[in-house]
Amino acid sequence: MLRLLLATALIFFSACALGDDPHSPSNPLNNIGRPLIKEPRYRSTPKYSLIVLGEKADVKVWMVEDGKTLYVDRNANGDLTDDGLPIEPSDVRNLSKNGWDFNYVLDAIVPINGSRHSNFDLRRWNYGEKLDSYGLSLNVDGKLPMYAGWFGTFWSAKPETAPVMHFGGAFTPRLLRSKEFVLGDEHQRLSLGFMCAGSDAGAETRLSIDALPRTVVPKLIIEWPTTVGSRPLQTSCVLSERCCYWEFYTTNFDVPNKAVAGKAKVLVELPAFSTPIRLTTTELEVPVVAPSKSHADR
Repeated sequence: MLRLLLATALIFFSACALGDDPHSPSNPLNNIGRPLIKEPRYRSTPKYSLIVLGEKADVKVWMVEDGKTLYVDRNANGDLTDDGLPIEPSDVRNLSKNGWDFNYVLDAIVPINGSRHSNFDLRRWNYGEKLDSYGLSLNVDGKLPMYAGWFGTFWSAKPETAPVMHFGGAFTPRLLRSKEFVLGDEHQRLSLGFMCAGSDAGAETRLSIDALPRTVVPKLIIEWPTTVGSRPLQTSCVLSERCCYWEFYTTNFDVPNKAVAGKAKVLVELPAFSTPIRLTTTELEVPVVAPSKSHADR
C-alpha cells in the first residue's frame, strides 16, 4: 500500500496544495545560514538539500546525493566526513516497464545538541516519468512524523541554492484538492493538510496523519457569504477520515443552499493532545464561486 501511495499522492495533491509564499520577506528560511564545513570526495556530480529542525530551525542537517549514494550530516555539525559510511539503496525494486524504486534508510539523526530524530526514510522512484521523484519521512524528536518532497525540486547543484525543508516548525492549515467552494456542491470531498513552509514551494513539509491520535479529529466551522440583509449562515464539518500520508478529509461536505458567491471564513479547530503542534493561523479565507462547466463535468 505504501508503494502505491508514492504514485497516487502526486496525482492527488500536486496541483491542489496551497502554500505560503516562500519568497515572502517574512519567511525566515530565506536568510538562513548554510554552514557546510567539509565534504567527502564525490564519485559523481553531487546534489544538495538542507533539512532544518525544531521551532527555531537552528539544527541544520545537510543531505547530499552522490549518484545513488546518500550522505547525511547525522550529527548536524556541517561536516559530511565524520558520519560513518554513506547510505546505500535498500528495498530496491526493478519493475521492468513500470520503472523502479528504492529507499535510503537511516535509524536516526542525532545532532550535537542531544536531540534525536528517528525513522529517516528517503524514497526515490521513477515510474516512467522524465525525472526521478523523491519523498522523505522523518519523526521529529522521535515522535512527530512528517513528510517532504513529492512536488517541486528536491535538490540543487549548489549548497547556496539548496532547498531548505523545515521539520518541526509551525504549521499552516491548507485545503487540498480544491482551492474554492462551489455553489450547489453536495456530498463532496473536503480535505485539509497541515503544512510547514520551506524555502520554496517544493520544500514545504507536511504533518503526517499519524501525528494525530485517531481521537483527535480536525473540525471546520464555516461562515458563508449570504445576500445583504440575510441572517448569518454557519455550518461545520469534522474531518474524520484520513489517507495519502497527510490528508484529513470528509466525503460528506455540502455547500448550503443559501450561500452566495463571495468569501467564506473557515475556522480550523484542532483538539489538544499530548504532542501539541503550533499553528500559524486557525483561520482560512476560501472563495465561494458559481459552478462552471468544468465543475458540472466532475
